[in-house]
Amino acid sequence: MQTRPRIAVLVSMFAAILLVAGCGSSEKKNDAPLPDAAALLKESTQTTSAQTSVHLDLTVTGKIKELPIETLTGDLTNVPVVAAQGKASIIAFGQTFKDVDFVVADGDLYGALTPGSFTNFGPAAEIYDVSKILNPKVGLANVLANFADPKAEGRETINNVNTVKVTGKVNAAAVNGLANLGATGDVPATAWITEDGDHALVQAKLDPSQGNSVQMTLSDWGKTVTVTKPAA
Repeated sequence: MQTRPRIAVLVSMFAAILLVAGCGSSEKKNDAPLPDAAALLKESTQTTSAQTSVHLDLTVTGKIKELPIETLTGDLTNVPVVAAQGKASIIAFGQTFKDVDFVVADGDLYGALTPGSFTNFGPAAEIYDVSKILNPKVGLANVLANFADPKAEGRETINNVNTVKVTGKVNAAAVNGLANLGATGDVPATAWITEDGDHALVQAKLDPSQGNSVQMTLSDWGKTVTVTKPAA
């Protein structure tokens, strides 16, 4: 008659032990010393420099005169040639155009302010060439390489990816090389880098002025990207 109650008690005890063990393991991982920020940045710089494609989600908070964009999402590649395509909410002609399709092909930027009707706005580099992000000399890899006074602040999960948050400052030349943000001095910067594996860059944020920032969330590194040039 007492067998079932005893089994129930044993099952409850076993479940409690597993729960405690699980919690203990999680806490131990969270309490582990953070990796050295400078070493993590160096490894992420090497990984980022070797990348040839990425999916980008970019958000501008506040207003940055030199970067008239609110949001941008797209796929970028530099192999076999530099190209990009996606959607962006841009500020032009005194108004905001939401979810504008854009394409970077053969060095030119095409945009469809009217859905389905692309216009060639000329050299992308004179407006905003998102493909510069993959250029190891002026892109994100260069930003990581120019972090000064880096500090590992903690662990954060970005889009279900475990990362280490690193803060520091980046010189104006590196910031403006990535995108002309009008930086005139060192800019506060934050990078979220995977702690394990190849230390991929998951997210980066630059704060060129008080209350104004650019945040880039990155995924699908290395995936094949096919860009179709709009018809003339």
